[in-house]
Amino acid sequence: MPESVCFVAKEVQYYCTQAKVTIKLYSEPQKNNKKAKELTLTPESILFVSGEECCNSHGKWLRVVKFRASPSSNIEVLKEEYWYLMYGNKTSEDTPVIQIVPAKKHSPYLFSWDEIVEQHYALQLREHKSPLPEPDTAAVNLLRQSPPSWSFQHDEVLVQMMAQHMPSDNDHLGSIKNVVESLDVSTSCEDDGPMNLTDNDPDTYWESDGTQGQHWIQLRMKKGTIIKKLCITLCSNDDNYLPSKILVQGGEVDNLKTLGTITPDRINGKQDVVLLSGLTEHYPLIKIRFKECKSGGIDTRVRGIKITATGEKNHGFDKDFFTSENLIRFPLLQSYSKDQLYRRSQVIQRFMVLLDSVLQLLVPSWHTSTSSKNPLAGIRPLLPLSKKRTSLVDTCLKDSANEPPEKPTVYINRRIAMEHRCNPSNDPSCKSSVFIQLYDGLKPRERSAKPLDYRWTHRHDQWWECKFISEGIIDQGGGFRDSLSDLAEELCPSTVDSPIPLPYFIRAPNQEQEDGNVNTDVFIPNSTCTDKDKYIWIGQLMGACFRGRENLVLTLSSFVWKKLIGESVSWSRDYLTVDSLTTKLIDDLEKMDAVTFRSASRSWSLTLANGVTVILKMDESGNPLGLKYENREEYCEKVKEARMKEFDDQISYIRCGLLQVIPPAVLDLLTWQEVESRVCGDPKISLEALKKSTHYDEVEETDERIKYMWEALKKFTNEDRSKFIKFVTGRRRLPASIFVTSGKSDAIDSLPESSTCANMLYLPFYSSAKLAEERIRYAVYNCVAIDTDMHPQDD
Repeated sequence: MPESVCFVAKEVQYYCTQAKVTIKLYSEPQKNNKKAKELTLTPESILFVSGEECCNSHGKWLRVVKFRASPSSNIEVLKEEYWYLMYGNKTSEDTPVIQIVPAKKHSPYLFSWDEIVEQHYALQLREHKSPLPEPDTAAVNLLRQSPPSWSFQHDEVLVQMMAQHMPSDNDHLGSIKNVVESLDVSTSCEDDGPMNLTDNDPDTYWESDGTQGQHWIQLRMKKGTIIKKLCITLCSNDDNYLPSKILVQGGEVDNLKTLGTITPDRINGKQDVVLLSGLTEHYPLIKIRFKECKSGGIDTRVRGIKITATGEKNHGFDKDFFTSENLIRFPLLQSYSKDQLYRRSQVIQRFMVLLDSVLQLLVPSWHTSTSSKNPLAGIRPLLPLSKKRTSLVDTCLKDSANEPPEKPTVYINRRIAMEHRCNPSNDPSCKSSVFIQLYDGLKPRERSAKPLDYRWTHRHDQWWECKFISEGIIDQGGGFRDSLSDLAEELCPSTVDSPIPLPYFIRAPNQEQEDGNVNTDVFIPNSTCTDKDKYIWIGQLMGACFRGRENLVLTLSSFVWKKLIGESVSWSRDYLTVDSLTTKLIDDLEKMDAVTFRSASRSWSLTLANGVTVILKMDESGNPLGLKYENREEYCEKVKEARMKEFDDQISYIRCGLLQVIPPAVLDLLTWQEVESRVCGDPKISLEALKKSTHYDEVEETDERIKYMWEALKKFTNEDRSKFIKFVTGRRRLPASIFVTSGKSDAIDSLPESSTCANMLYLPFYSSAKLAEERIRYAVYNCVAIDTDMHPQDD
């Protein structure tokens, strides 16, 4: 990085904001150390501190190097190392008492690195440039230098680690951005979204769009912020949208406690309603639940949210973030120290600030030709840290959306589809499959009718209505989601030993290997299948899931996902996820010595992933020529080329369908992991993620039934949890909202019931946690049957 991006001032001046105060200095940046020195400050005092700050789990520390008590006194040089805690992470006692001197008011110098970057690269006349302060050369060099043996792959992994702990992108925080990291809502109408809560305009509002009593606003507070006053703006003209009972909770995601219950009454015009005031501790999460609305209203409206808080600060990632506990999932980084990772994270974050300032200029409009080169291709792995991406992606999707057509009706016979799934050889045409029944059923039935383009917004949450033959299910959304799950199961079966009912994907060679490879469950396109139209439709469905809230669970290799969105791929790193054995054999062959090579007989032939043998060079009889040692490198290159391009045609067809629904600019802004997650959902279903997605209706979280349910889910495998989600919602993966309520009867130890249309689980009483686990597991595996006599759902 250039010096200006890594700039650190050698010295920065701070002054006191209070009449007179005594501050504590520590010998190390640790609060549990005994104080080493005290200084008494007045508004005339100045602290001279090092420009290199230190942020750790305690807060933001400044290293004090000099001190001047008043303009008439001498500057005292501190010979030992002293640290001052400017901002604390947790308590209100750590409110800052000093501030940085505003450069323009007190000094001609620039101090912030971004100002220095701006001046360095801007086209300014020399006489208009501000002088630069003296840099801390040692600190600058530490930021500029990469850690030993560091590569861009290390940066990519570091970004993945940071992105997992970053709050969701929110470009609509407006008036509360100084104290809130992220704002989320349960649901919203398309034109009345959460951005209206913070636009300081009481004429706009957020309006929910969901189940009665299940609406909420969630605030992720910045570290150390303590709420002094929290208000929402309501309007009496909103009639039955007006909330009449509000529950406010605070704490961690899995440990929220009730902070207050408010019943607004006598709202006159547009009025602020106080929800919280005078808190004395920091709550990482604040959840505002709207339990009831006036006159039994279903949805609610809120016209604004206002927060007054102390400790408005943003430390970013501190040194103590890079602990061995957080690094356990990132072995590539484990050999580096906290200081090295902390400095590298600072450099990356500075780069992302600069990138965000011009990101909208680098991304083409959504209708740009798909052949345009992506200017962000080289740094795509860093984009998860961008704070501007989400708004750009949303804009591209919104500008390219069309109005949904009238909902088509499709007749599905799941009995014959199940028979075909068990024995595909009986129906080579696959006409009995859910896939083909849907494909044929969605074709336009009239000449004037247009085919579905799948370019609708996420509010269009049921693309077709399913009529299941010989089944008593009325499809209000649950049947539609079932059909998507069935279709995905046919394309990429989740059971290892089951046959593949459709010809479009095959099991990757890794599925047949037992070497502990993590990619042993993946599929790849079938290079012998040339049905272009079906592949295009698969791409369209993937695009529709990306735009909407549905999932199409296709367990494709990361090699396939990368090619699908235009990311670069390599043999040793990426094809390893398809066929690790062949990858290692070819890599070993390239490095092999002559003696070892002679003992291994090789010919100019190769076997493709689908099992077909290809002869690269042959003799007059049509047999493959023997491979000579001096030609092994040429042979290896041809094998790599053939294997890596084996199913390029099929990927291009799927990409064609995907780009008919998703603008190219959107794919340019995302990594393959993010695209996979939006299409397929999250493959790893943690208990914490399930808890975040679960809401309670007429039953408390402390209820014994709920405790038993979580004890059962804690013991469930990832597959069990996937079945549980499908039992309740019709989906196989998160994200999916789950609502839990009381059982439909007073029966004890009975099977749970569900309604996939409402994402509702009806949970009965159980006499023990063990019995609850047995009953829930039995239900999720056995009670999602196509026969209504076996199905406890009320769809």
